[in-house]
Amino acid sequence: MLRRLVVRNFALIDDLSVEFGPGLNVLTGETGTGKSLIVDALQIVLGRRASAEYVRTGTDRAYLEAVFDLPEREAVLEPLAAAGIEPEEGFLILSRELQSTGRSLYRINGRTVTLALYRETGQRLIDFHGQGEQQFLLREERHGELLDRSGGPELREAVRLLEGAFREWAAARKALEVHQAEAMERARRLDMLTHQVEEIERAGLEPGEEERLGEERVFLVNAEQIARLADEGYQALYGSDEHAEAAVAQIGRALDSLRSLAHLSREAREGVATLESVLSQVQEVARDLVAVRERAEFDPRRLNAVEERLALIEGLKRKYGVTVEEILAFREAAAAERDRLLDGEAEISGLRERVTALRAEWDDLAVRVSGLRREAARELEIRVVRELRELELGAVQFRVEFRPLEGPNARGGEEAVFLFSANPGEPLKPLARVASGGELSRIMLALKALLAAVDETPTLIFDELDAGIGGRALQAVAEKLFEIGRNRQVICVTHAARIASQADRHLRIVKVATDGGIRAMIADLDEDARLEELARMLGGGRRITETARKHARELRQAAVNLATGSGN
Repeated sequence: MLRRLVVRNFALIDDLSVEFGPGLNVLTGETGTGKSLIVDALQIVLGRRASAEYVRTGTDRAYLEAVFDLPEREAVLEPLAAAGIEPEEGFLILSRELQSTGRSLYRINGRTVTLALYRETGQRLIDFHGQGEQQFLLREERHGELLDRSGGPELREAVRLLEGAFREWAAARKALEVHQAEAMERARRLDMLTHQVEEIERAGLEPGEEERLGEERVFLVNAEQIARLADEGYQALYGSDEHAEAAVAQIGRALDSLRSLAHLSREAREGVATLESVLSQVQEVARDLVAVRERAEFDPRRLNAVEERLALIEGLKRKYGVTVEEILAFREAAAAERDRLLDGEAEISGLRERVTALRAEWDDLAVRVSGLRREAARELEIRVVRELRELELGAVQFRVEFRPLEGPNARGGEEAVFLFSANPGEPLKPLARVASGGELSRIMLALKALLAAVDETPTLIFDELDAGIGGRALQAVAEKLFEIGRNRQVICVTHAARIASQADRHLRIVKVATDGGIRAMIADLDEDARLEELARMLGGGRRITETARKHARELRQAAVNLATGSGN
């Protein structure tokens, strides 16, 4: 629950610390003293949008802090635990710094957090009720949320699963639509890639092929010259004519002479080995020249084939790369992309199946949620009527009507709408058409009383719930707030003495003039001060009379009797 609110440099508030306790806490004060500022501060410290105008004139920032003590395993701790934030000695401190530039800094237990996490935490800690919440009640699209909250954990879990199934279905359907929208472009791309891959594969290229063909082309073009030169070389090495003896014969004769000299000279012995190697190499070259001469035959058909192959490679190079290796790499990349696109076609089929399966899952969950909602609606109708009778709306009728919704959505196959009739014989109609302001306040209070039993929000705040309510109805509202306060902390801003008399803690807000201007201050009233404040409220803010004091004592005694169960 909320233990303390600290406010500095906020509108009329210079430096204020307010302590709250368990049960029913009321804030009272004369009109214009700043009661609404406390509610504003509570809402803003929990993440409500706020302009820089709230920063006190002459300062550059306002500071707001709310201190909560939490029982172990409180539901609010779940998102914080995921963010690595734990209570310190059971306390959770939310602080907000509102700068004059309009920026805000949000901290939980001193750690800076995102606005989203900050707001989610605040919504789990405090439930506000004011004029805005009455407008919430008039919005029929929100009635289903109230019904679901009243239905207990089984319904809430079923709704959570239904919402999850819808999100999955919507995501799958969106993915399918995107894939289908891209189908034409994907088909064009697939045709082009398939053509490119097949064109390169038909060519049957091999690494290094272009270099080998280039060398072969040069050989074929110069075949006659190659044959002539090879023959001349061979003749010089192995042949002979009338003018010169062959090189091999001359080297052989020289080798014979060295062998004869070898037993007489060490240098000659070394020369024998060298000359033997030379002779072997010359003979090998001669054999190679014979092979070249035999191969060097002009073949126009082979030359034409080589030219065509080189032209094919050149054509592919203009499209896919400057070398055969780059062409082959392009083919690998194109084939991989083609395979991915083919997988995309299979993915579309898989998405269609997933959309169908998720729709069936949503249908099943929608039927289950519908059944649970109808059970919850019957119970809610009985309990709301009972609560409203206790709030002096004795002849009231309250029904939950279900209206069908189209297609899968996060809410299910139907939406709940609250119907109301305040008088016998009048037909049930939507709340917005028939409920007055006072009736709306009591309906919302009845729902809050019911929800307090199932919700985990520890603190409820009511701002001027008494507007438009008087007499016995006001007394019933006061007692209902006291009743809620037995299970939840309640903070109520009120002008009604009957409500204030029921409070476990009574806080009074006043304005005082100081050297720095007008300041709002707050006091925690003891019993005597409470009686004086109740008497002031009963007297309408005019001079306090003994009659008003007597009435105040009677109200307090009635409240004490209610609290102790001792009767009037």
